[in-house]
Amino acid sequence: MPRIPTEKESKIPTTNEPRKIGSKKVRPCDNCRRQKHSCHITIPGKPCTDCAARNKECTFIAPPLKRHGKTPPRNTPSSIAGPSSGPIESERRTHSMSALIRSSRLPIMEEEDEPDGSDDAYYDSLDMEYDDCEESHYLGPSAIAASSLAASLSSGGGGPGQRFRQVSDGPVPALFVRNPALLYGRLGPPEGTQPLLQECVELVGQEKAQELTQLFKETTLLAFPVANRMRLEAVIRREPGSGTYSPTFLAALMSHAIYTYRPIERAVATIMWKKVLAALEDEYRLPRLITLQTTMMILLCNPHENHAQNSMALGRAVGCAYVLGLHVECIKWKLPRWERSLRRRLWWSLIIMDTWRSYIQGRPPYIHPTDHNVSLPKMWDADWGNETSDEPRQSMLSFIGMAKLTVILERITSNFHTLQAAVSPPRDPYRSVLLESMANDLDAFQDWLDPQLDLPIKPKLTSRAPGVRSMQVAYLGLKVALIRLTLGEPGETSHDIEGTLKAALKIGKELVEFLECLDPVDYQTFWFPYSAFNILNGAALLLRIAVKANTLYPMINLESGDVLIRLVTVIKAGYISSWTTAITAKTHLELLLKSLESDLPLAQSLLGILADPPKVHNALSHDQMVDPSMTGVMGTGTGSNPEWSLDINNLFAPLTDVDQQLWSSLGWLWDTQSMQS
Repeated sequence: MPRIPTEKESKIPTTNEPRKIGSKKVRPCDNCRRQKHSCHITIPGKPCTDCAARNKECTFIAPPLKRHGKTPPRNTPSSIAGPSSGPIESERRTHSMSALIRSSRLPIMEEEDEPDGSDDAYYDSLDMEYDDCEESHYLGPSAIAASSLAASLSSGGGGPGQRFRQVSDGPVPALFVRNPALLYGRLGPPEGTQPLLQECVELVGQEKAQELTQLFKETTLLAFPVANRMRLEAVIRREPGSGTYSPTFLAALMSHAIYTYRPIERAVATIMWKKVLAALEDEYRLPRLITLQTTMMILLCNPHENHAQNSMALGRAVGCAYVLGLHVECIKWKLPRWERSLRRRLWWSLIIMDTWRSYIQGRPPYIHPTDHNVSLPKMWDADWGNETSDEPRQSMLSFIGMAKLTVILERITSNFHTLQAAVSPPRDPYRSVLLESMANDLDAFQDWLDPQLDLPIKPKLTSRAPGVRSMQVAYLGLKVALIRLTLGEPGETSHDIEGTLKAALKIGKELVEFLECLDPVDYQTFWFPYSAFNILNGAALLLRIAVKANTLYPMINLESGDVLIRLVTVIKAGYISSWTTAITAKTHLELLLKSLESDLPLAQSLLGILADPPKVHNALSHDQMVDPSMTGVMGTGTGSNPEWSLDINNLFAPLTDVDQQLWSSLGWLWDTQSMQS
């Protein structure tokens, strides 16, 4: 964020030769300019906070930056091939459908170094320029053209009581209009929300509060960068000109950390979440970026434990994002660099949560690809840009990888798991074209992966940065989802059943081998909330292979049984180690196996492996106990959620063609098509 100079500061000479300041009264130091950081000088004449923290010389001698476009023109052959032309060429040799889907895949995998244009100019923050009596709303071009607002803008004035800010030019101008904030029923800062933070700190203690904040910055914030770390640390240190963070957000991040990484202290987290949820209503009465950041603290806990409330919370967050204009590309907006990057990261965080929620729960998404034009996040969207150090860089790459995987998942859900697809499913040859196109997307993603993020895990090479393991299991989960679609419809025999079963078994083994490589350190790192359902998808795939192979392919049936035993064994080990992802997977896998006891003899043996030792079961039940009044975030811990209490006796009843397609949208858990076939 730009700092506001004082009259005293502007007159203080520098020890080195200053560059010409031109029309700008204040210039950032050379280091902050190169890294596109906000430059804060708390004491005139002393180094800025960033240079002081990094022990660097704070100079003002560099000339104005001259940047040249690093990407070739769009109509040149090199731009058509893009930076990922190497992987695409390798795909062409492997997949016959590559040329057919290249035009639709390239925008997904395109990688750029930096946005076009100069970033030498510095602008005021849109998120920090108004007070608690005003709110700023995004207006689209159609709203401007269809109202008298266009005339008032061309005349140079907004009229009495109306103020506007245009942050971009060109064919799609971005305009924000200020309105008085109607704060009916709002507690109001600082009297209403500041006591919330104080109460949470008193509840856990000052030392523990600092520990939780640091834990959040070293795990969740690295893996899911929904806040600007430098601004957050400046606020915590109470540096002048750093702005203020909502006490609700600070209390929410501590609640998130204790709930996610300290499961034995869930009782304390329950009390804290009660306070946070009550104060969150205040945030939505005056929406800011901080409102979405606070909501993400909730959604990144365990949304599978309370599907209805968390789905509605996500829907409200998406509505808030539209109001704030996060769905519009902001690379060239006249905003500070940190704010543009934060807006892009927040928007893609919502897309990731929304798309995976839609896939897991079989409900329509809130965000459609045609409703936004925000490109995939890049490395320069990280807080430190391209100069990010190694471990944070791997975490940022894992976040970018999650966004790329989400684009592929959206293709899967929109073509195979919507109501339209249920009524009118894609048929061959178009179905085969879709499946091979998505397979090519996954191959291109694997080519994009950094060697430290690639699979299989190599102990001395693979990164352990927060978010990497979570992204890897999501990648394996998409491979499982795609091969399950490749197995075909009930009764279909037109393809090579044996070859398809062997390919599916290979992917199932890949997932199991990944889980077997995890250790207690991996259990304690960041895990995407829906990671457990990727494991469940793998279990459902292996069960489907076992049922489909049956007596026709006894060797495949026997091998799938061995892999299933390995899978439930590693899930049980994670459950005993209090790995929350394994706890969720175990709970729902038991439901699935119980529905198959009469059809699959192996299911009884698998249930025996998953059975709880009495002492462990009692201890975990106590630790996972959550107050039922926590209707906004959590549900019933490891107990069975009423939403999943389906009538398993009717699952194998004869289904119509439409019914079979509808059930396939819940294929991650109840794979009735495969059981019938």
